[in-house]
Amino acid sequence: MRNILLMTALTGLLLSTTAVLAADPTVAELIAKVAKSPDEAAKLAAIDSLGLLGKKAAEAVPTLTATLKDSSAAVRAHAAQTLGEIGDPAKVAVPEIAALIADPDATVRREAMEAIGAIRPGPKVTVPLFIKLLESSDAQARHAAMSTLADQGKAAVPFLIDSLSNEQAAYWGCLVLNEIGPDAQEAVPALTKLIDDKRPEVRREAILALVQIGDAAASAVPQILKALDNPDTATAAVFALGHFKKAGSEAEAKIRKLADGSDPVLRTVGIWALARLHPEDKKLVAEAVERLCEGLKSENPMARKAAAHGLASLKPGADVLTPALERALQGAKAETIQEALDALAGLGPMAVPKLIDALKHERVRRYVVNSIGRQGAAAKPAVEALTKLLDDKNLEVQQEVVIALGRIGPDAKAVVPALLKRFAKADASAQCGIAYVLGRIGSPEAVPALTKAMEGEEESVAIFSAWALVQIEPKNAALAAKAVPLLIRGLNAPEEKFRRGAAEAIQQLGPLAKSALPELQKALKDEDESVRNAAEEAIKAIGD
Repeated sequence: MRNILLMTALTGLLLSTTAVLAADPTVAELIAKVAKSPDEAAKLAAIDSLGLLGKKAAEAVPTLTATLKDSSAAVRAHAAQTLGEIGDPAKVAVPEIAALIADPDATVRREAMEAIGAIRPGPKVTVPLFIKLLESSDAQARHAAMSTLADQGKAAVPFLIDSLSNEQAAYWGCLVLNEIGPDAQEAVPALTKLIDDKRPEVRREAILALVQIGDAAASAVPQILKALDNPDTATAAVFALGHFKKAGSEAEAKIRKLADGSDPVLRTVGIWALARLHPEDKKLVAEAVERLCEGLKSENPMARKAAAHGLASLKPGADVLTPALERALQGAKAETIQEALDALAGLGPMAVPKLIDALKHERVRRYVVNSIGRQGAAAKPAVEALTKLLDDKNLEVQQEVVIALGRIGPDAKAVVPALLKRFAKADASAQCGIAYVLGRIGSPEAVPALTKAMEGEEESVAIFSAWALVQIEPKNAALAAKAVPLLIRGLNAPEEKFRRGAAEAIQQLGPLAKSALPELQKALKDEDESVRNAAEEAIKAIGD
């Protein structure tokens, strides 16, 4: 028995020793293929095999680093990826990987960024490398560097302060400090100094960065005050002073003069700044809201944008905003109304309460509903108000409401009972729209009505219902058997959005839609690129 145990132990030891001895030659063999193979496919396979070994392939780092300069973009990208997978032992390669952030190939740039993130060399190594990239003439390299530096936050601030004294990097350094915000307060003196820079764009971005730093940048107010007298920086200076409550009477007098001047942007930003400095002055706030509402229909796009942001920042109540908005849009052209609401909608979720208030105005209701819908899921607070408008006397409003609810998606589930009630009585055109919305919301309670419609005689309604059912139950084999023939017909619809929608629904069904493969193959030659792409993804989802 003892002999058997001894033999077993010796056998295990020999096997493990053999495995260890075999490991180094395997890595060495892969390294040789990377360095010497003339065949790109073989080289890529060897690089990827090294990546699978992770840290065990540490000795391949020098060869992979040299490969980062290969003439093939694919080889460069795979080499960067593998260095990232090797991790900590690849820290020595970070400078060479960082150089690829300026590579002409987008995939190489992406892999380089991800590799540095995976290696995690730390801010002391990473930040100086990326600061240097701020001086690059390559826009994509700068953009990547700025994103990385902003992600580093406070750790990057000392290096960014140094970049502010570099003529090529100062502007970009200001932008990054703006992103970092309050954590960049250490940069206040350097940014304040840049308010006197010879380049207007640097002066402007330095002021805006100080705004984002917040109260810790209040010491810069005297310098910002001087910038009011310069046309190149006046708007940024007014905007900044509106954020510093201790701007002083001299600043307020100058701002009032600009607010009453002829420049539409300065007028807009100026009245906003005064109201923001004195929120307790109800008369001043009401005046500001009135003028900002007027600014929403300005011919100057920057003034419209400033007016929209101003209204969001002041957060006036409906009792102040609604009548002011109504007066501003009274008698305006449809295009002007749409532009005004677009400016307001451009604020994103913060605009939703104001847009809901604006639904009270019958003349602009259709445009308001459209603007609400463009907020997507963020417009959930508007679902109740939109539901009430499903029976609006204006047919165009009804149509916009249906579209808006579809854009809101699952968060609009409260409207499903009302939609199902309408679905049963609507004509074919309206049923198609409602089926689309029910699919976007994804409510199981809509399945019976949609199934009945899918089996009905009206083909357009049947196709839309099939699409909607796939959104709700994409793994239902019985449903797929009924839906796929209809979706195949949808692939041949005249409108590209229907063809694309059919292909996307088939993709969701995956292998359950195998019978659609012949028509999907034809769709790969569709005249519309989005349809071709959707067909290709559907084929991948179905598999072999």
